[in-house]
Amino acid sequence: MPDPPRFYRRPMLPTHQHRAIRTVVALLVASLALGVVFAVLTLLFRHDVLAYQLARQPGADPDELSRTLWTRPIPVLVVAVLYVWVARQLLAGRPRAYRRVRIVSVVGFVAIAWLVASAAYPLWLRGVQVAQLAVLAALIVAVNRPVVRAAFPKVADPRPRNLRAAALLAVLAPLVAEVSVGSTSLREIWVIPLYVPIYGAGVLFIREVVRRTGGGVVNLLVMGLAYGLVEEGLALQSLTSRHLYGAADWAPRLFGLNTAYAEANLAYHAVFSVTIPIVLVEARFGAAPYLRRGGVIGTGVVALLGAALLRISVPPSEDPGYTMSLSAVLLTVAVVAALVVVGLRVRVRPSVRPAGPPPVAALAALATAATFAFLGLVWPFAGARQPLFTHGAWALLPMTGAALVAVAVFVALRRWSAGPQWTLRHPLAACFGALVGHTAFGIVAHADTLPDRGFLAVVALVTAIAGAVIVKRIGDGRRAPAVPPAPGSVTTVSTGSGPAHPPAG
Repeated sequence: MPDPPRFYRRPMLPTHQHRAIRTVVALLVASLALGVVFAVLTLLFRHDVLAYQLARQPGADPDELSRTLWTRPIPVLVVAVLYVWVARQLLAGRPRAYRRVRIVSVVGFVAIAWLVASAAYPLWLRGVQVAQLAVLAALIVAVNRPVVRAAFPKVADPRPRNLRAAALLAVLAPLVAEVSVGSTSLREIWVIPLYVPIYGAGVLFIREVVRRTGGGVVNLLVMGLAYGLVEEGLALQSLTSRHLYGAADWAPRLFGLNTAYAEANLAYHAVFSVTIPIVLVEARFGAAPYLRRGGVIGTGVVALLGAALLRISVPPSEDPGYTMSLSAVLLTVAVVAALVVVGLRVRVRPSVRPAGPPPVAALAALATAATFAFLGLVWPFAGARQPLFTHGAWALLPMTGAALVAVAVFVALRRWSAGPQWTLRHPLAACFGALVGHTAFGIVAHADTLPDRGFLAVVALVTAIAGAVIVKRIGDGRRAPAVPPAPGSVTTVSTGSGPAHPPAG
């Protein structure tokens, strides 16, 4: 066997394994070469390709088609660099490189197969694609051969993770945000998978980065505002659209912003889409990180793809023809970036005037009433076109009342959580009370059929009973064991505005 290259640092392999790995590298290079050939031919014969595409799509914009042709060489060059790096890592015996090759081979095969099936290129160019497809198929077979897999044995990763907690949070977030309030009716329940990537992955990503930076619930709320701006502002464009959901008619618009809709939904996302699901899951599984670094990165990518999925699916069908202005997009992105910096870097000091919290039952009732009051003051219901049946600029009065309710609740929770009597039972009681309140409001504002009202009534009842049982069990000292915390991580649930205290019992 010839001497391996000098960057080969792994123990000497048997000849058959070394040849099998060399075959994988050769197929990687062959796939890359065919991709480069396809890109070069596309550019050299771009006029013929454009003529073919225009013949297939008579109504297409020639300039847009031309721009897409010029964008192909750039990713090919990037992939070329990555392929060379991955090949070197593979020869050096890096298990991560082996996993990347397995992923790249499947993703590349699916992408090229889609291009071939779409028939977006002339037949003679599709011949190159078919050849690359065959090479990728051979790569999938070669990289998954037992002889190759044996050369890259799995190494146990000592870093902690909790996939059960992560999965629960990813499922709970869209259910709380969309189903339990009635925004998505029973006849529309099939669209929930559309929301899982942005809700589930987005909330999980926020939770991971906030906990890794030592943030508390206040930081979650700030990141929840950023999340709301991404979903409502950039993905759905509902904060600025004059037609979507009728939001522009709720209250006077300010600088092109649907003011009442923005107040209602940004606060709603911060509390119900982000913070409450996280607090509930952490009460069971603890506040240690649930994902490793790769999982966090992947979750963030899925969340961005989820936002893109909403953008290309909802506005074109519900609000055709509207696109946010560039200035509005840039301003929204800037505000999101500022909120992210605040959410990850700023820490709120404990209240200097702590107060004893009310009994958990009273706290739950207060949370129910405050939630219903806030939503009722800012969200039109019972046939009203503006909040609390107002007209014109009078809508600003209930909007101000809703803001005062939110501020009062925040101040009260901040003072209560700073005292020594604040335990895990209290934030849980507040969360379950708020959930009952928002479901009760959904019965009044969103449910328009008897089955929907009955469903939400059952949800509210089950939430109240489950909350009472869970809070009582924690009070009796029967809290389920938490996941062992990572070094330096937050290990108890707190409001983020005061010191955390261990659960009672």
